[in-house]
Amino acid sequence: MPIKSKKPTPLKPTRTKDTSCGRRRDGTKHQAILQATRELLEEKGYRGLSLKSIASRSKVSRNVLYNWWDGDITSIVEEALLPDVSAWPMPDNGTFMQDIEQFLELTIDAIHKPNVLKGFLILASEVANDKNELTQTSRYFRAPYARMVGRIIKNAEKRDEIAKGLEPKLIAQMLSGSVMQFAISKNPGKRKTKAVLCQFVMKIAAK
Repeated sequence: MPIKSKKPTPLKPTRTKDTSCGRRRDGTKHQAILQATRELLEEKGYRGLSLKSIASRSKVSRNVLYNWWDGDITSIVEEALLPDVSAWPMPDNGTFMQDIEQFLELTIDAIHKPNVLKGFLILASEVANDKNELTQTSRYFRAPYARMVGRIIKNAEKRDEIAKGLEPKLIAQMLSGSVMQFAISKNPGKRKTKAVLCQFVMKIAAK
């Protein structure tokens, strides 16, 4: 039965555009801030972070953090720790199975990176009991991740390959959560993880 909806990191270029406020980021400073954030998270934890400590460690002014991230620590942490799904290529191989296989490869390769896996665990342990913060942490990874799943499903529906009414958000949560769990346990391994989850999605989506 399909899951139905109730309602129908590579280095940045030297200069990159910040679309949230129209300013341009200096690549060296940008990477320094993200690295400083990762270091401070290990030392102090999410609750111990401050704009002052990030600015001091990365040797930039706090104005830079306000200009690029509106002074939002959660946004800085997300970018420092989580995969940038918006930079992933959109799977478009002609069949639903091939698209899901490519999408799973991208997910597995991203989450199995030590820093990324650690980032998910840090955020989960620090904000799991705070609904507002948990919702905020979805903006950088979960929302674009679900959107990409939605586009894969929509393309497959147009080709009349799968059942109608699959809920992208639920499929996305199942995939990312399972990949992370398998990565933590190191079982069943990267190759088998892809095979197991692809088979599961195909069964859910079957007409």
